[in-house]
Amino acid sequence: MILRDFVSQALCDIIGGVQDAQTKTPAGAVVPPNISTKMFAVSAGVSTLQVVDFEVIVRADEKSGREAGLSVVSAVFGAGIKGETGKSDGHSATLRFKVPVRLPERVDSK
Repeated sequence: MILRDFVSQALCDIIGGVQDAQTKTPAGAVVPPNISTKMFAVSAGVSTLQVVDFEVIVRADEKSGREAGLSVVSAVFGAGIKGETGKSDGHSATLRFKVPVRLPERVDSK
């Protein structure tokens, strides 16, 4: 999988998963409204502002007539869950980066 597609899909799946959980649980159970975004809350990880930690091993793919791209070989997420997405042949490098996201707050109609 191309790195760009992998990162995009992972972030969309995380946010979509939160939204799905919100529709299946009682109001306020998953990312309730009015969670503080003050620095102490963000530092403690209790906020709608979250950081997604990525650690991916990528391989440079070069094909004639095409732009070079980075393919994800394997990925490790914050809790150490590893996903294999291909073989690790050729030149590879490990990339570590963080992406801040704002999780959707639960908004219930009254």
